[in-house]
Amino acid sequence: MRKIFALFVAVVLFLGYNYSKASKKLTYSFYHWTSSYKVDSNESNPPRYIKVLDISFTKTLLFRKTSFKTLPPKNSTAVIYIDNPLWLKMRAKTMINRVLKEMPLKTYREIQVDCDWTERTKASYFKFLKLLKEKSGKKISATIRLHQVKYYKRTGIPPVEYGVLMYYNMSDFKEIDTKNYILDLDIAKQYYYNFDSYPLDLNLALPLYSQATIIRFSKVVGLMDGVREEELGSNFKKLKEHLYLVEKTHYFKERLFYEGDRVRVDEVSMQMLKKSIDSLKAVMQKPKEVIFYRWGNRKHYERKQLESVVGSW
Repeated sequence: MRKIFALFVAVVLFLGYNYSKASKKLTYSFYHWTSSYKVDSNESNPPRYIKVLDISFTKTLLFRKTSFKTLPPKNSTAVIYIDNPLWLKMRAKTMINRVLKEMPLKTYREIQVDCDWTERTKASYFKFLKLLKEKSGKKISATIRLHQVKYYKRTGIPPVEYGVLMYYNMSDFKEIDTKNYILDLDIAKQYYYNFDSYPLDLNLALPLYSQATIIRFSKVVGLMDGVREEELGSNFKKLKEHLYLVEKTHYFKERLFYEGDRVRVDEVSMQMLKKSIDSLKAVMQKPKEVIFYRWGNRKHYERKQLESVVGSW
């Protein structure tokens, strides 16, 4: 009888733990991703992930630091963006010394590094992450792309405490037949492998932005951030869903469009975000947090809509 009772208690505790884990409310935040930070201190849900440094390498090493007009929240995470080709030129030790010199890390509770590394660059990048953890003493996280989950045995696992799955920019914007560069669920599903064996806990980043791809003589010649279909005027003729023909040469948002140009507008609706979460439920464990990219575009989405999307998990 005692054994049966003990087994009953164990089962109840197990079910209670898993119910609590499954029913725990999913929180959400935002990425702040501009060169100047200015957020009202009275903001009820300020961005907690703030890009503080943008690092690239062309002929020389280039650091672009965010200018702060107001102080970031005390519990915020500093995000460092690093252009992947840089690791073919720079050593990890050199980079860590420069990063620590360029940014005041004491202000932040955590550091997140955003880099779309490859097999060729992973050794240097992973060494940098280890040094960053060692030198800063902070919690370190890293962004993870879908292909880095599917092929993790080749691309490797970054030495960080957790990852953030970047669920956007999953196709090639240079391809004129791309349906939606920002979010394409059909393409995303092609990478639904190895989530059950991926060794890092994953949070989730979802897109809140739009852009226009300019196509001229069957080639992509430019991108414009922040363009929405509702803004296009009478000089744009709709050819099919999300694709427009420029009928008259003119300036739009301070950019010259030529007659004959084609413009593909990539946007993300609430329905698409809910479908993304419904799709991910089948392969990915429930994350602790959803981070929307990005803060400046929240005005196009009602707060209740965002809460509904997050709450649908």
